[in-house]
Amino acid sequence: MSDANVCPTCGGVLEDKTIQMDFRYKGKLIVIEDIPSQVCANCGEKLISAAISKDIDRILASDEKPVRNMTVPILPYRHIAQA
Repeated sequence: MSDANVCPTCGGVLEDKTIQMDFRYKGKLIVIEDIPSQVCANCGEKLISAAISKDIDRILASDEKPVRNMTVPILPYRHIAQA
């Protein structure tokens, strides 16, 4: 197994997958899906390349229209912590 297939966190095997990530950009929560990545089969660590990271920056800065919207529940920490 080459070093490129080894998780830098735990030494597990990295598998090519697509993932979803959320970002806060200009005060908005934005979710980008189908991001090419490597995911550790052991610990779940997710790695993306520098090129993919640059693509994500371009997507966030673009006027790309969302393919769909979703409702996100928001919970206040203090109510849960005091329970």
